[in-house]
Amino acid sequence: MRKIMLAFVLVLALLGSTGGAPAVVQQGTSASPSPAHDGQAKEGQQSVSPQGGYALKVNVDSVFLNVSVRERTTNRSIAGLQKDDFLVYEDGVQQEVGQLLPTEAPFNLLLLLDVSGSTASYLHLMKEAAIDFTREIKADDRVAIATFNSRVQLVENFTNDRAAAQQAIQRIHSGGGTAFYDALMTCIDRYMRGVEGRSAIVVFTDGVDNQLAGRSATGSRTTFDELYRRVQEIDTIIYTIFLNTEGQVPAFTRGPGGRGGMGGPGGRRHGRGFPGSYPFPWPQPLPNPSPRPQQDEKAIYEEARDQLMEIAEQTGGRMHSPHKIEELSSVYSEIADDLRIQYQLSYNSTDRARDGRWREIRVKVANHPEAVVRTRKGYYARKDGSLSGAPTP
Repeated sequence: MRKIMLAFVLVLALLGSTGGAPAVVQQGTSASPSPAHDGQAKEGQQSVSPQGGYALKVNVDSVFLNVSVRERTTNRSIAGLQKDDFLVYEDGVQQEVGQLLPTEAPFNLLLLLDVSGSTASYLHLMKEAAIDFTREIKADDRVAIATFNSRVQLVENFTNDRAAAQQAIQRIHSGGGTAFYDALMTCIDRYMRGVEGRSAIVVFTDGVDNQLAGRSATGSRTTFDELYRRVQEIDTIIYTIFLNTEGQVPAFTRGPGGRGGMGGPGGRRHGRGFPGSYPFPWPQPLPNPSPRPQQDEKAIYEEARDQLMEIAEQTGGRMHSPHKIEELSSVYSEIADDLRIQYQLSYNSTDRARDGRWREIRVKVANHPEAVVRTRKGYYARKDGSLSGAPTP
């Protein structure tokens, strides 16, 4: 009995020396190569050894950036930069660059092509340019082909087989309206899901989402605000190519001052294109368009252009606006060159707050004032009511 009492006293003494409770190992979320949510900080693990010898795992927020750097005067990509050449700021606070991936790591490229009715007159040139693009990217880059009009379709999944990709492009046909917002949202949430490594979407469109022009029946269900918020959450670079067809199509309205109707900027019909429901032809000769304020059409096209620019710049890509379809091949060539030399940086944010707040990112190249740096503008922090390494309330 005396031995039992002594053992009990000894246990109480040991508990008192540790603050009345045994030490607990805090377990973080397991790191995964595929992020649970793009565009937010990625959770990893970092082992810490506090007093007492216990291995404490805490959550660490890692941010990954795809960065391209060009010479301002020559517009050529700059290769050979090292980790120490980059200065990364989050909300104005400099961050320590933790990792720099090889600049020529393979890319996963999704080519998203507008095949609405207005593209019929130059579809063959669009196909040739897209095929040339598949030839310019590197052999170990994977390419997928998707098309959209009022619907979106994945016509060829990611492949290294250039012949298969080119055959898929040759099978493309045009017709229908334009639901761009839905198409890009589908690409982000479905076609790019599970794609690991560096990725990019290259979008070609010659006009305006029918929703923007007031044609809800053939336009997107997704709003631009919803699409842009999703774009803010991804790591994929998006390049947009906008062939401006303003003034090249007859404008019809449903009534005075109305938007949409047959063949307006939403339908974007070229010359003898197809108004309304495809494939009914235009009457010959073309009728005089219904009266419509010219600034309305101009404003719609300007808004569409601004939206494409916002999408590209948010992700670190660029918007190109060729004046004619014959320039499309050179645009694709410039994009291919841009993709050949890219940098992927990562850093662990010094701001451990899980507040769901938008954090602005700025990247510079040290001692290189002529360098033009492009990367995504920022990301939304995780929001789970906890601080990294601190107990959840």
